[in-house]
Amino acid sequence: MSLDRPRVDLAVPRELGIHSAVPVVDGDDDLPAYVKRDFDSRLRIALATNLPARGSFVVMVGGSSTGKTRSLYEAIYELVPEWDLAQPADAAELLEVKNAPPHGTVFWLDELQQFLGAHPPLTSECIRALVRHGNLVVGTLWPDQYAKWTAGRDDVHLLVKSAFVIPVPDALNAVELSIAEDVARCDSRIRDALEASEAGLTQVLAGGPRLVMCWEQPPNVYAKAMITAAADAHRLGVQSPLSKALLADAMYGYLRGHHRVPTADHWLAEALPYATQPLYGDVSPLFPADDGRAGTLAGYTIADYLAQHVRRKRRTEPLPHEAWEALVTGLRRPEDLRRLATAASARLRYRYAEKALTRLVQEFGHGKAAAELVDLLVRQDRLDDAAEILRQRLLADPQDRFATRKLMHVQDLAQRADQIRTPGRTRTGGLPGAVAGLLADGGVCDDLRREADAGDAIATEKLIERLADRGHLREIRDRADRGEPRAAEALADLYAGWGDAELLRQRAERGERAAELRLSKLRRTAPRSEGSALEIAGLRAKVDDGSHEAALQLCTLLFELRDEDNLRAELNAGTAGAGDRLIALYTAQEHPSLISLRAYGLDAAGALVTQPLMP
Repeated sequence: MSLDRPRVDLAVPRELGIHSAVPVVDGDDDLPAYVKRDFDSRLRIALATNLPARGSFVVMVGGSSTGKTRSLYEAIYELVPEWDLAQPADAAELLEVKNAPPHGTVFWLDELQQFLGAHPPLTSECIRALVRHGNLVVGTLWPDQYAKWTAGRDDVHLLVKSAFVIPVPDALNAVELSIAEDVARCDSRIRDALEASEAGLTQVLAGGPRLVMCWEQPPNVYAKAMITAAADAHRLGVQSPLSKALLADAMYGYLRGHHRVPTADHWLAEALPYATQPLYGDVSPLFPADDGRAGTLAGYTIADYLAQHVRRKRRTEPLPHEAWEALVTGLRRPEDLRRLATAASARLRYRYAEKALTRLVQEFGHGKAAAELVDLLVRQDRLDDAAEILRQRLLADPQDRFATRKLMHVQDLAQRADQIRTPGRTRTGGLPGAVAGLLADGGVCDDLRREADAGDAIATEKLIERLADRGHLREIRDRADRGEPRAAEALADLYAGWGDAELLRQRAERGERAAELRLSKLRRTAPRSEGSALEIAGLRAKVDDGSHEAALQLCTLLFELRDEDNLRAELNAGTAGAGDRLIALYTAQEHPSLISLRAYGLDAAGALVTQPLMP
C-alpha cells in the first residue's frame, strides 16, 4: 500500500478538510474549542458498533461549512486515536488496497462523491472489503449529492444507501447554542461567531460570509470572472483542479468589451493573487491543489461554501460558450468529462456533449460514452458517423456484442430512413420531418406503430404511453378519433393536465367517457394557475436539496402549465427532465423549431442550433 498512514492523533486537521477558523485573538489555538452536537452520540455508536470484528461505513450529510468534517474528526480522535489514518487522493489510490485490505485503519474520504464517480463497481467492492476487514470508512456529502447517489439501483447506489448516515443540520439547535455560549467564555472565536448575524456559527467560523464578499465585491473584473468560472465548472460537476490555462480560456466569456483586450497573462496577474489570498488561516476563494506529487501545481479548486453560494445565485444562468469550450477541451480526467457530457445533455447543449463524448471515446475507450454518442449522431441523421464509431469499437474488440447489435440497428435505421427520404435527397441535404420522427427515438415508436397497427394490444399500450410522454398530441388525437380507447384516455389526461375545459367538453360531447370524467373533476377544482407560483417555488427548493422526484414533478408541472420560460430556466439549471418536457411541449404545440431542438439542441446562450457540429 502506497498511501501514507499517520496515526489519527498525529494527523493535521487542516489536511483532513477541516476549514481554517477565524483568528480573532493572538494566541488562540489553531482550532476553536469543539461545540458538542446532538448527533455526536449517534456518530460514535455508528463508528464503534461493529468493532473490533468488523468496521463501519459512515457518511456525514450536510451543507457546506456545517461542521461535518470537524465532528467526524473529533469522534475518530476520541474513539481510535492510535489507529492509522489513510487519506487517498482519488478512487485509483483507494483501489490500491482492494486486494490486500489492512486492519484497524481509518479511511478518510472527504467529498465522498469524488470516489463514487470513478470505477463505481470496484469502489463499492473495495469499501465493502475494507469494512469486512475491520476498518472504518468515513466520508462527507452535501444533501444533493447524497440524494443523487441514493437515487438509483446500481451497486454504488446500494452501497451509499447501506451506510450509517448522520444528518448534519445547517444551524445549531437551542441545546447546542446553549453549549456554545458556555464554550464562548473560554474561546473568543466562538463568542464572536455567536454575535455575528450574517450566518450560523459554523459558517462564520469557516469564513463563509467573507468568502461570499470576495465574489460579490471583488477589486476587479478579472477576479470576478475567475471565481465565477470556477464556480460554474463546479456547478456542472467538475471536481478536479482547474489549471491556469483553462481558467484563462474560460474567463474570456465572463469579460466584456475593453476588459478582453489585455493579454491572458494580465488577467491572471490581476485575478490570481486576490482569488487565492487567504482571508485567515488558509481559507481563500480558490486554493491551489497538487497533482499527487510534491512540488507540483495541478490547478485551483473553489471553496465549497462559496461554490454552494454561487450555484444558488447563478442557478439558471447559462454558461458562456468560452467556458464550455475551455472545459470540454481542457479537462483531463475522464470522470470529469463524463459529468460534463451529462450536464451538457441535460441542458440540450448537444454540441458540447458531443465533444466531451468524443474525447471519452477516442482518448479513454469509454463504452457507455460511445453508445450515447451514437444515439446523438443518429438523432441528427449522421448515420454514417455513428456506424463508423461502432466499427472502430469492433476493431478494438471483435467480441463486443453490444457494439455488434448496435451497428446492425444503425444500419437498419439507415435503410429505413433512406426509404422514406425524398427521392434524390441525400443525408447531407438537411433533416426532413419524416426522417427526424423516425430517428428521434432510434425507431422505437415506429416499431411500436407497426405492431400496434397489426393488432398487438401490448404494443398499443406502450405506444400510447410513449406518445403521451413525448407530447405527440396530433397522433394521439388521430388515434382517439379512430376509436382507440387508450388514446382517448391519454388525450383526456393531456387536456386535463393543461386545464383545458373547452377541449375536454368537445371530446365529451363526442361520447368519450374519459373526457367526461376528467371534465367533471376539472370543474370541481380550482384553476391550475392559482397557487402555481407557490407550488413551483416549493418544488424548486426541494430540487435544490437534491430531490430527483421533485425535479420530475416540477418539470411535469411546468409542461402542464405550458410555461416555456420556466422550463427554459430549469433547463439552464440542469434540472432532470427539463429537456424532455421542453421537447414534449414543442411536440404538442407542433412548434416550427421542434426538429432542430430535438436533433441539434441549443447553443451556449440558449438560442436554437439549426445544423450539426461540423468536424
